Amino acid sequence: MRKIRFFAILFFCLCFAFTAAGCTAARQLVSKWYHKEDAEITTTEASHGVYQMNLNETRLIKAAYEITADSSEELIGQCIEGMKQTPSDNGYKCVISGDVQVENYTYDSNNRLATLYFNSSYSKLSEAREILTRAAIVKTLTQFSDEIQYVVFVIGDTPMKTEDGSLMMMRGRDFVDNISGNMEYVREDYVTMYFVSEDGTKLQAEDVVVKYLSKINLETALVNSLISGPITKGLKPSLSPDTVVNKVNIREDICYVDLNRSFLDRVNGQNFELNIYSVVNTLTQMTGVSRVQFMIDGAVFSGTVEGIRIDGLFEKNMSLVYRPEKESAIKPPDSSGKGALDKDIEQQVIENQKNIEDTEQR
Repeated sequence: MRKIRFFAILFFCLCFAFTAAGCTAARQLVSKWYHKEDAEITTTEASHGVYQMNLNETRLIKAAYEITADSSEELIGQCIEGMKQTPSDNGYKCVISGDVQVENYTYDSNNRLATLYFNSSYSKLSEAREILTRAAIVKTLTQFSDEIQYVVFVIGDTPMKTEDGSLMMMRGRDFVDNISGNMEYVREDYVTMYFVSEDGTKLQAEDVVVKYLSKINLETALVNSLISGPITKGLKPSLSPDTVVNKVNIREDICYVDLNRSFLDRVNGQNFELNIYSVVNTLTQMTGVSRVQFMIDGAVFSGTVEGIRIDGLFEKNMSLVYRPEKESAIKPPDSSGKGALDKDIEQQVIENQKNIEDTEQR
């Protein structure tokens, strides 16, 4: 069985092997491997290693660490051990320490998926430390992208899930630094959004992957994406770019959408009805949402726009859409037991891989 060996000196070997121009090319190649997105935490080394956090628990650093493994399972184990080691730089500390322990782990070669099982002490981590710990572990494991593409955490007997209840399958590039240098987790959801058709008379569906920070709920991300406008050439925005989201939340089966008065503006002369149902049809695809209530700056709007009142509850209206309604891409989780967890992981990995491929082709 092939051995996986990675050393910090790899980058310098590459540079030595080329001329100055060739060395630049080598750095660009390495950059392409590790910096697929500008938001991703990056390092200048070409070597593999383990991530450590600073003493203030505000950022991560990648430290060189030799990994020699005969199998993917052994690779995971060595990475975990590496993240337990005391850093040589006394300004940093290991990410797996104290009462928090990885009690077990499994590897699914078909889906390149590592599942880590933590003891209950993990749930006692502070918010700042938890996100850094999670980012460090996921980024350490997924740097071996030929072996591991996704990581799932199970705390005690409970798998970590997203806010909408789906299994949280994490990749290294899902974690970004915000402007203050703190770590954030980025979620992705494959959704159908409704924008205005080229002739301005109907709504037309656009399938996209929406990325948003974990502290923002999906419904807010969807409305913000509608304001940003479509990606597909020929489609037109349904909402004024001056529209501001005050708050979007779900109670029972109703999604309450609070916007500023720019929502009432006509866009490109189109019927105001399209403003309304671009939002309604987009939000009602979510599991658990069947109706939408609009509010303007915190209050129900009692007036009319083009003779349309918006103080009532709106349900999906597919008669305004060019094509038939698609089945919602957001599925409720299967919670029938550990066997269901394995099935859920496999299904969502397949869906994620397809969605990623579709996005990269756009």
